Amino acid sequence: MTNTSKLKGRIAEKGHTLTSFSGAVGISRPCLRKRINGFADFKVSEIERICTVLNIAKAEIGDYFFVNEVPETETFA
Repeated sequence: MTNTSKLKGRIAEKGHTLTSFSGAVGISRPCLRKRINGFADFKVSEIERICTVLNIAKAEIGDYFFVNEVPETETFA
């Protein structure tokens, strides 16, 4: 399960909007929104591209994408 809050924070920290980020990682905006909000799972290839664009170290991937408990979040509009 994706840690939505942490991922959204990292996206914003790197200066991206959802639109600019979707272009940078090659995922359509609607699909990216579904994945970030937990309605669909990320593919491994997508996680790899996201980590490259956001400079997420291999050791930190689990903190963003493979967490058991995630705080309740708002959707990413």
